[in-house]
Amino acid sequence: MDQKIFHVAVIGCGGISRVHIAALMDMDCVKIDAVCDIREDRVQAAAAQTGAKAYSDWHEVVALPEIDVVHICLPHYLHAPVTIEALSHGKNVLTEKPMATTIEDARAMIAASEMEGAGMLGVIFQNRYNPAVQHARAIMASGEMGAFLGATASVCWHREVPYYHDSGWRGMKATEGCGSLINQSIHTLDLLSYLGGPIDRVRGSVFTGLLEGQIEVEDNAMAVAMYEGGQRAIIHTTNNNVTDSPVEVNIHMEKGMLKLFGPKLYSVENGELKLIDAGDHKKTVGKGYWGTGHSTQIADYYQCLSEGRPFWIDGRSAFPALSLVLNIVRSSEEKRWITLDRA
Repeated sequence: MDQKIFHVAVIGCGGISRVHIAALMDMDCVKIDAVCDIREDRVQAAAAQTGAKAYSDWHEVVALPEIDVVHICLPHYLHAPVTIEALSHGKNVLTEKPMATTIEDARAMIAASEMEGAGMLGVIFQNRYNPAVQHARAIMASGEMGAFLGATASVCWHREVPYYHDSGWRGMKATEGCGSLINQSIHTLDLLSYLGGPIDRVRGSVFTGLLEGQIEVEDNAMAVAMYEGGQRAIIHTTNNNVTDSPVEVNIHMEKGMLKLFGPKLYSVENGELKLIDAGDHKKTVGKGYWGTGHSTQIADYYQCLSEGRPFWIDGRSAFPALSLVLNIVRSSEEKRWITLDRA
C-alpha cells in the first residue's frame, strides 16, 4: 500500500520554525506546501529552503483545501486563534508551547479539537521524549526506589532587554502571557506533573528583578505546589542568571533521589551521585537548550496520524502545565493558595 503523504503548512517562520522544518524535511511522509509569516525576509527564506509557496495571511493558509497539517510556530497570543480556526477547517494542528496564554483560550482550543470533523491537536512538549526523562519515569513506575515523595525544579537562565524588545511581542502580558514561567520554564513545570502526577494547588510569588521597568512580565518566580497525592514540589525560575544553566529536576523517592540535570539522569543513594543515563547528545537544530526531542515528537505525531491513533500530548494533556504557570502568577497577585484550573 502506498504511503500517505501529508501536505503541511508552517505558520510562523522565526527561530523555532527551523526545528520544525528540519524535522519535516527529514520525513518521507511529509511535503511542505505552504510557509507563512508577516515578515517578508523570513517567509522567503523558508520558501527557498522548502520549495513551498510563501504566504503572509494565516487565515488564507488554514483554509487551503490541500493542507492536511498546520504547524504553529507563532508568538504565544496567536496559538489559540490560529489553532481554533485551523481545526474548524478540519486541519490537524501541531502547535508550539504554550498552547495558549489564558485558561479560557486553552479550554476553547480543547473544545474545538473535540468537535465533530476537527483534526487532531498536538502540543509541543518535547522534553517528555528525552531519554533521561523516560528512564526516570520507568524507574519511578518500577517501584525499585519506593514511593514518590516530592520534587524540586530549577530553571536558571539569562535574558537581556534586547531579547524582549527586538521580538516585538515578548515581555508584554497581552502577547507573551507572562514571563520566565510561560516561556523558559513551562517545559520543566510540565515534567513535574508528567512524572509526579496531578498537581492540586499552588502558592507562588513572582517579581521583575533586573529587567524591572523594561518588561511587563516576571523574570523571577518561586512556588510551592501540592500534588493530589499529598507530595510537594518546590519551583524556582529566573531569567536573571549570569548564564543559561542546565535545568535541574530532583525527584525525591523513599530510597533516594533521581536527578535530571540537563540531558542527563543521576541517582543519589546514600549520598552517592551516580550517572545512570547520559541522555541524548544528537546534533541539535536551533538553540542547544531546546534539546533533541522536537524531531522525535513530530515523528510520533505523524505516526499517530498515519495509524489513525490519538496523539497523547493533546490539549487536555498540555493543559496542566499552563494552569500551573498561570496560577503561580495569580497566587502571587492574590497572595493566597490557588487550586489549579482543570481542563
